[in-house]
Amino acid sequence: MTTTTKKTASAKKTVPATTEPAPVEAPETTLVTAMKKKDLFAKVAEASGVKRSDVKKVVEATLKELGDALQREEELNLPPLGKMSVNRVREASGAHIIVAKLRRPKAMLEEKASEDMAAENDSDDAS
Repeated sequence: MTTTTKKTASAKKTVPATTEPAPVEAPETTLVTAMKKKDLFAKVAEASGVKRSDVKKVVEATLKELGDALQREEELNLPPLGKMSVNRVREASGAHIIVAKLRRPKAMLEEKASEDMAAENDSDDAS
């Protein structure tokens, strides 16, 4: 690295001629996906074997009840979803904002992972 000398009124100063920025590590990126109601209807219909039109009525009623319970700041304990509690509530223009926490036991997540692996193996065997 080379240095240059700048003259100032009071004294000479030595500063680096070029400054290279320190390398910055980029954070790992993840893909954020959002499930829409129609996707939820399709998944529930497939998992339950019930007609999609019947599933739609039940799921919409369930979502309404869950939303109403959260608005009343009730704690929800709904396995296999988990335990949900409201942290903060505030009013905004045209919206009621609820910040909630969902706690899911690790055993529940491990069970889901093993189910996914079994389903993947079944689909590989079918091919």
